[in-house]
Order: sequence, then C-alpha cells, then structure tokens
Amino acid sequence: MKNSHRFTILTSLVAAVLILSLFSGITAAQKPNENNGNQKQFTNTEKQFQNVRAQLDKAIKESNSKKDKKSKEDLELTAQDYLEKAINHTISYLDVLKSRVEKPENQGIIPFNVSANADAHIAELELLRTKVQQNNTIEALRADNNELKNIYSRIKLETQYDFAILLDNTINKFIAKSDNVSAKLNTEILKLKSNGTNTSDLEAIAADFSNMMQEARAGQNNTEALLAVHTGFADSGMVINNTDAQAFLKQVDDSQKETIKTLRDASRLLQDFVGDFRKLSNGNAKSEGDHGNSEKERDGKTLVRGTGTLVANGSGKAVIEGNITVNLSGTNVTLTVSSNAAVTTDSGTNQTLGNGQLKYEGFNSATITGDNIRVAISGNNISLTANGTGAALLDGHGTYTTQNAFGVSGEWKK
Repeated sequence: MKNSHRFTILTSLVAAVLILSLFSGITAAQKPNENNGNQKQFTNTEKQFQNVRAQLDKAIKESNSKKDKKSKEDLELTAQDYLEKAINHTISYLDVLKSRVEKPENQGIIPFNVSANADAHIAELELLRTKVQQNNTIEALRADNNELKNIYSRIKLETQYDFAILLDNTINKFIAKSDNVSAKLNTEILKLKSNGTNTSDLEAIAADFSNMMQEARAGQNNTEALLAVHTGFADSGMVINNTDAQAFLKQVDDSQKETIKTLRDASRLLQDFVGDFRKLSNGNAKSEGDHGNSEKERDGKTLVRGTGTLVANGSGKAVIEGNITVNLSGTNVTLTVSSNAAVTTDSGTNQTLGNGQLKYEGFNSATITGDNIRVAISGNNISLTANGTGAALLDGHGTYTTQNAFGVSGEWKK
C-alpha cells in the first residue's frame, strides 16, 4: 500500500471522530436530564468514546511517523476499539432518546413509534459491531466506519424530525391561549372606557397583538403543511432520502424560528399594554381572572408569585421555582436546573454538577418543564416566558409582566 493511500484511509477515521464529536453536542442538547440508568450509561460511554478518540489520534500519528508493522497493527486495534466505543455511545444515546419520548407529557404527540425506530437502529448497530469485531484491516474498518457514519446521519435527521414535532406542539399550545388573552385585553379596555378613560392607545396595541397572532397562526400553518408532507421521511418517521430530509428540516426550522420570533414580538406588545393599562388605571386595577399573583421586594430583588404566565425581558439573573414550563432565549446565557427538570435546547453543552443539578451553556433558546423544579438563569438580553404556578426572583435590569393579572408588572430590581 502506498503511503499516500494509507494516509487517505487513516484520515477518514479521523473525520469520523470529528463527525461523532458533533453528535455529542447534539445529544447534550436533546437528551432528558434525569439521574436515571440511561443518563448514567450515556455519560460513561461518552467518557470512553473521548478517551479512545485521543488514543486513535495518537495511533494515527505514530503509524504515519514510523510506518512499520507494529504501528500499523496498533492502529488497526485502536481503530477497531474506537468503532466499538462509538457504537456503544450511539446506542446509549438512542436509549436516552427513547426515555425522553416515552415521558407522559410527550405521549400522543409524535404520530409514529420513535422507540421502535430507535430499536431498529440499535439492531443495525449490533450487526455492525459484529462486523467490526471480525475485521482487522484498515480497509475493512474504513468500510465499517462509513457504514457507521451513514447510520448516524439517519439517526441525527430522525431526531431533529422528532423534536420538530414536539416543538410544533408547544407552539400550538401557546397560540391556542392567544384568543383568551385577546378577550382579556378587550375586557380591560371596556372597563376603562366605562369610566370615561381614553383607551385609543390600548386599542391600538390590542389590534396589533391580534394581527401579530394572525401572522403567527399563518406561520404555524405553513410549518404544519410541511410536517404533513414530511419530505424525505416515511410515515414511520424514518429517513428514506437524506438529501430531501435535510432540505425539509431546514424549511421546518426556518418556519418555526420565524413563528417563535413573531410570538416573542407579540409578548412584548402585551408588556406595552400592561404598562399603559397601569398608568391609565393609576396602578390600582385588577383584572378578571386574577389568580392571586403578587409582587414584593426581597433583599432588594423583585419577587413575583402566582398562577398564570410571567413574561420577563432583561439582563441579570432570574430564579424560578414551582410547577412550571419556561421558554427562554438570550445572549451568553447560563442555565442551571434541578435534576427533575426536562430540558430541550437548540444547541450548546451541559454538565452535571456535584449537587446533581445540570448546567447548560452555549445555547440560543431552551424549554424547561416539570413539577416542583428549580430554574436559575443568568445572562444578557434574556427573554423568558414562564407558565404555571410558582415564584420568580428577578435580579438585574429589565421589565416583567404577569398575563393573568394586569395589576402585577414592573422592573427588575438590583
């Protein structure tokens, strides 16, 4: 074998390391965050994979440098071990994925059997493992590596499809609440009008909110039309054409991002409404549907308690506890959650802390949900919406409103 040809084969294995390292980042963002057996197994296989990756890099360098029989045999053994560890890590990811989609809150959302698809991939990987164990040449291991990359590519696409459907469901829930919000806005306007108050500005904001929600619905209809066709995927949720699937997922991602942006803009309009409403009512108004939300200062910070929806925008720190669902975005945000919280992020990394909590960084947006959970957020340009029952402590510079009681709004306090 010529040295140049050997180098080409060996560098293909290095490329696999880089590709599968991307996989680690994706799974960190999408796996459930509980201290269960699947999570621990994933962490263990990830460490083993990283260790053998370093060993493979070293074996490649030695083989290229020495070009002798022993270094070649060492490389073959290391490459074989690397592929087995990569298979283990991929299987542990699939087990974690199954535990996530099988959670009660995700039941009935995805119209196909994600766990069955994962089991089919695990069977593929076990067959590949047998081949890897039997092969002992670089040429054969290179072919195994290519097969592994192909399996992984399909798993990645299918996982993105699964989570796009879950996100679609979350967006639908948010939009479904908008009619009730619009009705409350109109109720508060009528109350002020009955007292002879000029409500033209409030009416303009309410109209803009209604128009923005119509825009969001149109965007969501576009997303659901794409999901109904699911180009590149079979009805079973498995990939049938990688190129078509990638293009389809890009369209869905763009559509969902645009809809989420519109919903955030609509939330800001609600903040404007609340601010104007309080001024017109001299800060003493209380709307129908008030669930006992309250505001006070604690150690110079703003503490908000109640049931309903909290919308907050600012820079600093926020701690939220209770039975809640939190959607957030921001710049250079660090997120720390209790171990019983379910978290989905669009990117970034996470790590388990010594106290069992999980820390997330490097993401643009995240969704956190659970009962009796704790969510700590710090960063700049934070935009968050929290739904449920609980308490929030806000420390920094920004504004907030509660959507079930227009009497509670204000600024973050240091």
